[in-house]
Amino acid sequence: MKHSIIVGFGLAGLAFAEQLKRSNLSFSIIDSGRGGSSQIAAGIYNPTVLKRFSLAWNADVFHQYAMPFYSDLESKLKTQIVYPAQIHKIFNKRSEHNEWISASDTKKLAPFLDPKIHSNHDDSINATLGYGNVMSSGRVATNHLINSYKSFLNSDEFIEEEFDFKKLKYSDSSITYKDIQAKHIVFCEGFKMINNPFFKNLPLVGSKGEILIIKAPKLKSKAILKGPIFITPIGGDLYWAGATFERNDKTLRCTPKGREWVLNRIHKMISTEIEVIEHITQIRPTVQDRRPLLGTHPAYKNIHLLNGLGSRGVLAAPLLSEWLLDYIEGKSMLNSEVDISRFESYLRQTD
Repeated sequence: MKHSIIVGFGLAGLAFAEQLKRSNLSFSIIDSGRGGSSQIAAGIYNPTVLKRFSLAWNADVFHQYAMPFYSDLESKLKTQIVYPAQIHKIFNKRSEHNEWISASDTKKLAPFLDPKIHSNHDDSINATLGYGNVMSSGRVATNHLINSYKSFLNSDEFIEEEFDFKKLKYSDSSITYKDIQAKHIVFCEGFKMINNPFFKNLPLVGSKGEILIIKAPKLKSKAILKGPIFITPIGGDLYWAGATFERNDKTLRCTPKGREWVLNRIHKMISTEIEVIEHITQIRPTVQDRRPLLGTHPAYKNIHLLNGLGSRGVLAAPLLSEWLLDYIEGKSMLNSEVDISRFESYLRQTD
């Protein structure tokens, strides 16, 4: 009997699988192979909220845990997945200079915000008021990580198929899916959770993000640029640019409106010729209260959830996956801010 069946193989599913491997616990991952938001993400790791010059929730703790986690994965997979890069926050008004300097002087932000106001000397970047420099940041090549980890797994650890809830049988002591028996099942489906009969009533809002991959040969920035959007170098004169935040449209169709929205903001940030190489979209698994969704269904003690990582999954997934495994194994309680018991009334709703 396996320890866990994992449904979904984005950053959440991968991180939970890696925690099981570290603990010598067996698992099978079931995933459609069609990809989700993790596979098109820029993979930026940035502990700060650059709209407000503040620290994202628990981001310093997540950052401290995540970087060695990814370094270990690079060694295990024998490939580079972490690309350190400064983030240049382009200032829009002079008042932001004082706000930036003040924020950089706080204890928690000092490791990440360089207090200096930098002058821009790159004619291809529109930053007449200069920029602030975020340190200890960069990107994780999420799609490459997911594909490399998938290749690293053996045949009974990864099954590429659409999960069929009709084939799932469960009791207090075991989970059976087709011919797989396990002690637990952990759902890491991202926005697909809205179709999960156990967890679909949770307040997963979801936000659609449309992204452009552009080619800009004259833009030689090695830094990640942050203005109204992120422009992130991904190699070979290519840049990831985006993304939109759309809460009403939950389709996976790329729209002319989304394309124009991103293009307009690219041109505000840079003044060099670009070529649009690709236009892609996905739905981020965002939550009503902006906190992740971890825990166990109140009626089914071996059916668990790891979801709602939103746009900061790269930093959060490694430690959140450890929290969930420790909770399942009875080693610790979950942080009340992430525990799905905060939405127990939603979970007990019946359709």
